[in-house]
Amino acid sequence: MNPPLIQQAVMLLQSGRFEDAATLCRQALARSPGDESFATLLAMSLQNLGRDQEAVPVYRQLALANPGIASHWANLGQVTRRLGDYAESERAYRHAWELEPQNTDFLIDYGLLLMDMGRIADARHRFLDAVELKPDIAEARIYASLACFECGDAQRAAALIPASGAWPGLPPHLREELATSLMQVGRTEEAEALLLDPAMQQSPSGIIRLAQLNERTNRIPQAESLLARARADLSHANRQEQIDLLHLESSLAMRRKDYDTARQAASDIIALQPHVQAEANAHFTLAAIADKRKDPATAMAHLEKAHAIHFRLAEDVVPEIAHSDAEPLKVASKWLAADECGFRHDPGAPEEKASPVFIVGFPRSGTTMLEQMLDAHPGYASMDERATLQRCIEQLEKRGFEYPRDLDRLDAAGADDLRQVYWAEVAKVISLAPGQQLVDKNPLNMLRLPMIVRLFPNAKIILALRHPCDVLLSCYMQNFRSPAFMVLCSSLERLAKSYVNAMRFWIHHQALLSPDTLVLRYEDTVGDFPAQVDRIGAFLGIEDRDFLAQFSQHAARKGYISTPSYSQVVEPVNTRAVGRWQPYARWLAPALPILQPVADHWNYDLTVR
Repeated sequence: MNPPLIQQAVMLLQSGRFEDAATLCRQALARSPGDESFATLLAMSLQNLGRDQEAVPVYRQLALANPGIASHWANLGQVTRRLGDYAESERAYRHAWELEPQNTDFLIDYGLLLMDMGRIADARHRFLDAVELKPDIAEARIYASLACFECGDAQRAAALIPASGAWPGLPPHLREELATSLMQVGRTEEAEALLLDPAMQQSPSGIIRLAQLNERTNRIPQAESLLARARADLSHANRQEQIDLLHLESSLAMRRKDYDTARQAASDIIALQPHVQAEANAHFTLAAIADKRKDPATAMAHLEKAHAIHFRLAEDVVPEIAHSDAEPLKVASKWLAADECGFRHDPGAPEEKASPVFIVGFPRSGTTMLEQMLDAHPGYASMDERATLQRCIEQLEKRGFEYPRDLDRLDAAGADDLRQVYWAEVAKVISLAPGQQLVDKNPLNMLRLPMIVRLFPNAKIILALRHPCDVLLSCYMQNFRSPAFMVLCSSLERLAKSYVNAMRFWIHHQALLSPDTLVLRYEDTVGDFPAQVDRIGAFLGIEDRDFLAQFSQHAARKGYISTPSYSQVVEPVNTRAVGRWQPYARWLAPALPILQPVADHWNYDLTVR
């Protein structure tokens, strides 16, 4: 070993003279083959020069010659991951992790590899392992939040990110990832504050993320302007930035109905062999374009590819559902009998105006439009889609009660406690002004009707209905993030069975519990909008109904809307989606007999025209 020479090599590396450092290390290794220090510095110099392919054999030899040194395996894992050799990278990371299981850096890097491989559930476990070992590490919490969101666990994703300002001095790449996580959990103002920092606007990825935020909050001119800036800088963009840019371009092109540009961008994403979720996103986009162009066969071909990807993702997260005939919407199987409903009459329950207004219905039935109509009125405030009632069910079960059969056993004090749980969850996401009434829109709260009636028996409930075939097609064409919905939408027949189960649950319990309900058909709402505005106004006792009629302008001003239809509710009411299923009738044919009993109940015609 030659310490002065080693120090010289380190100084060259630290000063950015990577070529000189590599040359010096090669000369030293020619004299002392196998020298661990010079070999490590050579590999690091090659990495910094972007010559990963040359660095791999150096790191590999270091790891094989020194199998008990975890850092050599981790370095090999890192460089092979960058080259896309995921098999060798995983073997290397597993060696490093086995040698140093408490090393959070290894856990995080291994998690990032698993994300690249599309093994989102495994990646989430590694990130959460790192958080458990060192709860204050920002990098671990940020990546854990992103992975939890991809796995459909939005509640934990939000909980992992602390209040604004908790992590000063983050490096730019982590600030960008934090901004993405904040966007995903609806904290868009904080995300924007991060991305508007001039330092964040020096990289294509920072500009792209700010553009994505503007598109997501319906500020299209600003997003288009940022897209032009990012496109001008494309020569400096790496592969992931190119994929993100193309995704942004396809989203904005879809907004302006430029389907040729959107199709080219989505096709280019697939050609770049992206992360599996990005590939699924591109196929959903291509399906939407084919649908717009009246080409159902091409649309269905892309949807089959997208759902195959989603099913592979979901089976890692919920294998007990994916590999069985189990109902993905588990709560749909928990029915009440007639003699278990004594809780309907609770004299201590809140009055109607002190209760939320619940908007329910199977997803893609028009619930977001109804929510935005009420949110446009100053007397109401919505909190976007939250699983607040599910938190109450979980609390009930933690106390030893079986839901819903034991709701009768819950005394007045227990019901008050659960109402406090409900309002505490609400307070985390919205502050109601004096006199404002909460709008709780969560479509699948139709499956939590017993809990609604137990806690808020005087609440008004609006049930959104839509033609069953239009609902199924719209769900099948939707890019859901929930693993349960990925499984549910894996085939039209499975989707039809879950739809029927949900509707049978509602029909049974609506008759049993007699909640104060207004049924609104999507076809009637878009067909005669003023008449339905009057029906809603009369049901809720709203005198000034102009606010409801002007909801699309309000939604555009609102910015962030959490549901997948955020880009649709800012458009004026139209009838384009009525009867959308007819061109897809041959693909829906196996589902029609399944749907028939519910269609008959709601007087919907399944005749193919």
